[in-house]
Amino acid sequence: MSGGRAVIVELVGPAGAGKSTLAQGVSAVDSTVRGGLTLWGLPCARLVESAVALLPTILNVGIGRSRLRWGELAQMIRLGALRRVVGQEARKHRVIILDEGPVFALSWLDVFFKRNGERVPAAWRRRAVAEWATLLDVVVFIDASDLTLAHRIRARPKSHMVKDRPDSEIFGFSAGFRRAFERAIGELKRAGHVVVEALSTEDDPQDRSAAQLMAALKHRRNGH
Repeated sequence: MSGGRAVIVELVGPAGAGKSTLAQGVSAVDSTVRGGLTLWGLPCARLVESAVALLPTILNVGIGRSRLRWGELAQMIRLGALRRVVGQEARKHRVIILDEGPVFALSWLDVFFKRNGERVPAAWRRRAVAEWATLLDVVVFIDASDLTLAHRIRARPKSHMVKDRPDSEIFGFSAGFRRAFERAIGELKRAGHVVVEALSTEDDPQDRSAAQLMAALKHRRNGH
């Protein structure tokens, strides 16, 4: 790693892939890894800064039925706030793992708030991609079969919007996010130096998956 900057890693994958558990496992055994950073629960001060920075976009587009909606705007604010937090934390740690970062946020907007030809949101997306492309180093794409994902979504205690849906709807939900992930990752790769690693959690015990992730991060950290 050159210049003392942390290696910034985002774990992405459909619901049930095991991102959060994997991130917690790695940060628990390696004190140089900062885990637990997501779009949720960010400091209010950073959220306010991000919202202020978005004012020109908000004023140009407006908020209405066919324009920016509140859920969309909130995710845009969170993404800007997370970038500010990561910039701070990068001075304190060797590796930072994002459980839900820019790839997830951009994909979430694609899945739930698909835009068609509106110039200002497209311009915001290009800016967000360019800003994150200077920070993000590695995307680890974690996945498993649709049947395995569906089983995990139903078995885990936390709620999910498709938890009680038929298999076909869960499969479609996962497929939609995979397509959105691929688009966001492609944008970030073209704009910067993002490296993509693939990790399957289909058959591996959690500790083995964590060991594979740690090995990949060690290689990137030492060679960054």
